[in-house]
Amino acid sequence: MAMAAGSLLFPFIFLLALPPAAASLLQATCSLTSNYAFCMSALQSDPRSLKAADVKSLSAIALRIAFADARSASACAAGLTRNATEARAALALSACADRYRNAGEALRWALRALKEENYDYADVHVSAAQEYAAACGRMFRRSPGADGGEPPVAYPDAMAKREEDLQRLCRTALEIISQLGRHL
Repeated sequence: MAMAAGSLLFPFIFLLALPPAAASLLQATCSLTSNYAFCMSALQSDPRSLKAADVKSLSAIALRIAFADARSASACAAGLTRNATEARAALALSACADRYRNAGEALRWALRALKEENYDYADVHVSAAQEYAAACGRMFRRSPGADGGEPPVAYPDAMAKREEDLQRLCRTALEIISQLGRHL
């Protein structure tokens, strides 16, 4: 219990170390997302958030964090592919690695759109990244056996966690980007 209480205090202690404007921007931005604690934790994981001057800068940081996560998920799937003992699992993991590479590219396009202040396109590309992550999980749930009688291939816990993480990062990025559209 003490550890949980300590981890809950981290965002508060971190905010005390921030310049007031940066803390206020982070708090105000994350307060408009569906998961304040996750938003704060994600943005604080990148030191650039300490120097962000506006919501657009925080949006770019959120997209970069999601991009890094997509690249990491692709590498994880590729590593699991090399270690797979079943052909169906190797095929699904290889496809997942491709989906996460595609998610990374979609996030790269979202960053370009954000830079051009084309927030609708940024939104579309982040949504595509979410869909690529979800497609990985669906491949495992729907993977039939060669003769249709085998159960689906087990979805590795590591990939399920990465899917959930990227989904949450993308949702947070979308919610931050949506704040930019309000100011048009």
